[in-house]
Amino acid sequence: MLVALTYRNFRLVFAGSLTEHVGEFGEIAGVLWLVNDLTHSPLWLSIVGSCRFIPLIFFPLVGGVIADRVNRRTLLIISLLGSSLISVALLVLSLTGLINLPALIIGMLLSGVAMSFNHPARQTIVPNLVKREHLLNAISLDTLSVQMSRAIGTPIGGYLIAILGVWPVFAFRALGCFLAIGWLLLARVPPTPPSTGKEVPWRNFAAGFRYIMSDTRLLILILLYAIPYMTQNTYMNFLPMVAKDVVHVGAVGYGYLQGAPGLGALIFLVSLGLLVYYRNKFRLVIITGTIMGLAVLGIAASTSFALSIVLLVIAGGMQATFSAVDTTLLQSVVTDEIRGRVLSQREVLFGLGPTFSIMFGAIAEYTGVPFTLGLLGFICLVLSLSLISLTPRFRSIG
Repeated sequence: MLVALTYRNFRLVFAGSLTEHVGEFGEIAGVLWLVNDLTHSPLWLSIVGSCRFIPLIFFPLVGGVIADRVNRRTLLIISLLGSSLISVALLVLSLTGLINLPALIIGMLLSGVAMSFNHPARQTIVPNLVKREHLLNAISLDTLSVQMSRAIGTPIGGYLIAILGVWPVFAFRALGCFLAIGWLLLARVPPTPPSTGKEVPWRNFAAGFRYIMSDTRLLILILLYAIPYMTQNTYMNFLPMVAKDVVHVGAVGYGYLQGAPGLGALIFLVSLGLLVYYRNKFRLVIITGTIMGLAVLGIAASTSFALSIVLLVIAGGMQATFSAVDTTLLQSVVTDEIRGRVLSQREVLFGLGPTFSIMFGAIAEYTGVPFTLGLLGFICLVLSLSLISLTPRFRSIG
């Protein structure tokens, strides 16, 4: 179940991801809580919550080319330094009473730029740290580190907000980035293949695009990435309003609502880690997407705090499993020389998916959060069931 953790360098990268994301999710919870206090608007919650992802529509294309040309560990460390500086700036604004909606929007946009270089770097590192037969386990554990961080970081963020206010979450995030850098400095990461650096960058980008278009399976797997992140980002953005207006809990209860999807990811990704040699992985994509849609429909109808927690656990577990299996299928057919550019194209969908959340925010502004969550769950359900027709294409790699 934890076979990838027997590799020393993977353990260090895993620890870096864990410490980085614990702070990140605590900060996100604080930012959304603050936006709700300032505006009490589902549209503004969706806009600010999506600002972290809007830069991913453009910048990962650059980040992917760079990840195939430079030392990937160095690129990851630089992106973490950038994220920590953004959090320190928000901390100063919060302590001086100057924090406002424009500052939060700018901070989230800059965080998205840093993430555009962070993700291609880390995702190209992981497959080179374990044997091929342990790739699903490594990707599952890497995804687990992110979702486990949500389960830990957001409740901590809730307690910090309840006791001290919002400002500590920014310090918490900066500390997490510095700890992650420390772990990465101890890791030995295989060098980037030298062949890519011999060409000019625009040719690198064009080669990556041609590579994707030459294989329909790659294109489908990349496009599918939008489904889980559109779904999760939308319902997560609405949680401050769900906490206050639907299930009637304060900052601590809100922290548990934000952390519930991470707990679900922890449970289901540990189970997925057992399926090291499981075939027909594309079938798991369909099953998890369908259950995720049903869970969001349940969240839309729930007025109970306990029931909402359970449904969020299920939704988060399905989202994480969907993403991990999709990533494994994608990594299985990509060569290392072009891995960064292919994964950067996927990051564009990682940005586009949550950006669609703004549309749902606008709908919720006029129809209310419960109706909009029901619409979201229905769309997720229909899209997931439509994938059944694609199953034959993936038998050879699933």
